[in-house]
Amino acid sequence: MAVIDLPIVGQSYHLKDWSIDCQRTLNLYPQAVESGTAPQVSALLPTEGLTKLYEFVGESQQYSAKVRGIYALTDRVLVVVSMRLVVIQNGVWRDVGYLKGLDKVTFADNGFQVFMTGNDEYGFTGHVYDIAADTLTEVLVDNGTTVENGFFGASTVTFLDSRFIWTVPDSGRIQWSGLLTHETDALNYATAESKSDNLVRVIANNGLLWLIGEKTTEVWVSTGSNDAPFVRQTGAYIPTGCKAKDSIVEFGSSLIWLSQTDFGSNQIVMTQGYQTTRISNHALESELSRYENTTDAYAFSYQREGHAFYVISFPTDRKTWCYDASTQMWHERAWYDADSSNLEHHRAYCHCYFNGQHLVGDREFPYIYMLDADAETDDGAVIIRERTTPCINPHATRMIFDEVELTCQVGQDNNTKPTIMLDWSDDRGKTWSNDRLHEISNDIGAIGEYEKRVIFRRLGQSFGRVFRVRMTDAGRLILLGAKAKVR
Repeated sequence: MAVIDLPIVGQSYHLKDWSIDCQRTLNLYPQAVESGTAPQVSALLPTEGLTKLYEFVGESQQYSAKVRGIYALTDRVLVVVSMRLVVIQNGVWRDVGYLKGLDKVTFADNGFQVFMTGNDEYGFTGHVYDIAADTLTEVLVDNGTTVENGFFGASTVTFLDSRFIWTVPDSGRIQWSGLLTHETDALNYATAESKSDNLVRVIANNGLLWLIGEKTTEVWVSTGSNDAPFVRQTGAYIPTGCKAKDSIVEFGSSLIWLSQTDFGSNQIVMTQGYQTTRISNHALESELSRYENTTDAYAFSYQREGHAFYVISFPTDRKTWCYDASTQMWHERAWYDADSSNLEHHRAYCHCYFNGQHLVGDREFPYIYMLDADAETDDGAVIIRERTTPCINPHATRMIFDEVELTCQVGQDNNTKPTIMLDWSDDRGKTWSNDRLHEISNDIGAIGEYEKRVIFRRLGQSFGRVFRVRMTDAGRLILLGAKAKVR
């Protein structure tokens, strides 16, 4: 009898052609063990749960929809809920005013004012929150008759070198404000020069101004001139655009987005210098190509314990993927809908970091959660954590599986005894047992059971075995490895 290691730690990489690879990592993520002296070199850790911090309730239905944006200042957090701006300060929230729109909001501040984008059936507009006065004002679009302020409208906004810069809707133009003010002039604009595609987003990163279009991207620099404060950097042209404007996020000194070019789309890229590098893989790209719609994708990024995560959701297809820069691997995240018994995209729609907490707004309801590493549920909802291995015997050799032992963290910190389930596929992951005859369970120990062994026996034989480990109970699942006794 031989003892073999099972590839229990790994990323999500399941292809349409499942025989190539079918592995999946759901609500878990790989982490390298850096000490060099541990018996294992990697582990699977659980993703954060959700702890609800705020639920916005008013006398009217004005807070009935999703959180469209969240933005952290030094002493307060701005939240756009439905069409209302809410300020959270000292743990208490207050309503400040009406903010047009249903789309995701972009923010920028100059230390005195916060500029926010908005839209309605008449087009895109802007709103300015005065930090000292705690007031909200709409910036009216110049129509040349009743309003003459030079403002052309804004679909996205950013801030660089004391000026607000925004994209003029449905055009290749940007417009900018005066120094430390939101006020502008009809001559304060410029046009992306490389190609006549519309701009999707303008965003400042690493001291540069990125003009990201539908098919191309340009990098501009600040000049310090009042007449032309921003000009295109010579040679900084990228033949890569963006398919989903809300997928663009800052990622340290880089940017990440869902790309589109003249040759195709649905690659996820990250900037390096004045170029973009593909960070998606063939499995993810194959999956995205089968999605009904990717233009409505949205994303955010955050950092925790040395991991830098890029989280992108596809609401039409109800999927969420996450890239971890520390391992350069992808995993999946999902929320479990108990009413339909379906897995859906994660609840988080937007994110900010404030007072040491990662705050996220709900994609459907007027709730603010904390991404909580100690939470074992999503605000009371079950978190399904799952790992599907690649094929154990890819060369179609027959194996008899007498025993599988999981190496995991056993013994809980609370009075629970979580159950872990193991099932398998005998056709390389194409089909799974629906009658649960091939699913067996074990627990990972209660309080004090730190020597508990998690062993599954009498697992049959196969020429193409794939194992799947799943836990639905509240508990901290940490997988370190697995071994099988085979003959």
